[in-house]
Amino acid sequence: MSMDNIAPTRMNMLTLKGQIKLAADGVGLLKGKRDALMQELLQRARVLRDMRNLLHERGRSAEEAIALARAVRGTPELKSAAMAGRRGLHATVRTEKVWGLSLGDVDLEDIVRSPSGRGVGLVDTSAHVLEASGSAEYMLEQLLRCAPLERNLQIIGEEVKKVSRRINALEEYLLPKLRGQLRQIASVLDEREREDTFRLKKIKGKKARQKVEKRRKEAEQAAGTAGV
Repeated sequence: MSMDNIAPTRMNMLTLKGQIKLAADGVGLLKGKRDALMQELLQRARVLRDMRNLLHERGRSAEEAIALARAVRGTPELKSAAMAGRRGLHATVRTEKVWGLSLGDVDLEDIVRSPSGRGVGLVDTSAHVLEASGSAEYMLEQLLRCAPLERNLQIIGEEVKKVSRRINALEEYLLPKLRGQLRQIASVLDEREREDTFRLKKIKGKKARQKVEKRRKEAEQAAGTAGV
């Protein structure tokens, strides 16, 4: 593994140790965030599951009611009631912050109307048509309640994937790279220390030999002087 032109100094070794600690702490924080997001995802998924089950029930009821009304009163009368009951929908979108994510919810107003509020005459309109209209509105209301929950799950799921990619990048690339650089710097510094130790020993040995040689010469000179 290349050291990427990092000089093998003790200062750089300390810097790498700090970077490794920072990256490892970051991994811990990201894993904590991912666990919290997963818990949030599972809780909301259970709520959505129950709401979608209810949506399917209301969808089947609406389908059956519309089929019965078409069979009894005919398609033209059903279409006429649908045209008379056309209106705008009143909904207010709210957002909440969850782990930095903007998640939405919706407040609905008067999605399910009373029979008199559908723009048709109660005397002239078949009960089958009114029942079909009510069933369709109940299904629509449940559909509008499920939609933001579905989108929130997508947002949380995408964030979980993003956090997981960051964790993998730190654990599988950055941390191994930094630790490899730290090992190489430590190896170079250890080698230098061994060389310096060996050099000092040689210098000490040389000085010791010089001292011995000096003493020997001094002893020889002293002996020669005494003989004279």
